[in-house]
Amino acid sequence: MDAELPFFVVAPGGTDFLMLAIGIFLVFVLLGLGALYFTVQAIPDRMASGSHKIQMQMVGILGVISLFTMNNAFWIAGILLAAIPFHELFPDHFARVDQALAAKEETTEIDDEETAPVDADVPAVAEVQDNA
Repeated sequence: MDAELPFFVVAPGGTDFLMLAIGIFLVFVLLGLGALYFTVQAIPDRMASGSHKIQMQMVGILGVISLFTMNNAFWIAGILLAAIPFHELFPDHFARVDQALAAKEETTEIDDEETAPVDADVPAVAEVQDNA
């Protein structure tokens, strides 16, 4: 009985080329699926990139939470949040926030210019008098 062995059966001590090829193939498949996963995961961030900073931060936070918890509800909430332009839904609110932030920046710039360096002769700790 001369039965020929299939091509993937190797002699003892020989190199198993089929296992080597499958191993390399699996590495590439896993890298490709990982790249695809992270590309899909970044869709809400790319959608929100042209919107306001607050909206971008909220979408980014939801994306990170969905990555770490593996909960798709956070990703769906992030993509819905990225799709809705907040500045068009609540124009008055965002205008007031922008005005308040601009006013705060102006006051901090004025305060920074007016502050003088502290003299070294002035004691840093005030003495407490005991009235008892």
